[in-house]
Amino acid sequence: MSNRIVIVGAGYTGLRLAEAALDRGYDAVGTTRSEETTKELRRLGAERMMWDALEDSAESLEAAIDPASTVVYSVPTLFDEHTSAGEGLAQHVEPVEAVIGAAEAAGASRFIYLSSTSVYGDHDGGWVDETTPTAPTSPMGKMRRDIEEHVLERDTSLAMNVARLVGIYGPGRTMADYIERGFYRLVDGGEKPSNRIHVDDIVGGLMALIERGPDGARLYNFSDGHPRSVADVVDWLVERLGLERPESVSMEEYARERSENAVARWRNTYRVDNHRLVDELDYAFEYPDVFAGLEAIYADG
Repeated sequence: MSNRIVIVGAGYTGLRLAEAALDRGYDAVGTTRSEETTKELRRLGAERMMWDALEDSAESLEAAIDPASTVVYSVPTLFDEHTSAGEGLAQHVEPVEAVIGAAEAAGASRFIYLSSTSVYGDHDGGWVDETTPTAPTSPMGKMRRDIEEHVLERDTSLAMNVARLVGIYGPGRTMADYIERGFYRLVDGGEKPSNRIHVDDIVGGLMALIERGPDGARLYNFSDGHPRSVADVVDWLVERLGLERPESVSMEEYARERSENAVARWRNTYRVDNHRLVDELDYAFEYPDVFAGLEAIYADG
């Protein structure tokens, strides 16, 4: 096993992964389009590379990838609309395939695609796991599904993984900022299930996958497994931080004002099971539910 992790698209989660990897003795490389992120990678002690998934050749990544290293793809879908593949790869799949090709050429051992539970679509609040059929309703969900299928079905010697992430939160990234600035509204009272995961548990799960993941292709849900209603989370923040409770609007009103992707996040309801991550990778959550995670963030407040 290599001690090198290459993070393609070092954003909020990628930076935390780089920091954790370095703390555990790994070499970490992060790509970015942002000068600010480059400075943060430098501060952490990670190697950094300015790279754009749409503008730059994936072959330029090969020099950053050591044999037997892990490549983590954390770039957004990059496009606004879902398009069919036609005779070749769909445009939203092409950047991912290019990085997989670079990982193969450089002799990497594992490729991890960070996806989203938006691929599930609507399950009327029921539980979903990795065996549940996907039925995305939003453009983003459909693009994520296509990329997942390509990653898991691709013929390669790499271990190929998909990590389906749910509502990410952590220091500097909670609903509180939006509530405080008056940007957040509860749709239909916020009664829908809210699946969450603290960024540190995403990072912990990814490290477990890197260190103990199986060969071949395998998919894992990344969720704390204890969904609570959106209203419950908002009420906790309002009471804990002394904020004004956001107004509630109807789904119809919300849908008139927001994008198809944003509306799907409220309309599509499900509860995300995480037993495969816990059982197969022997992962113990640092923050087993959203309230434990939020309390840790605001403990000094």
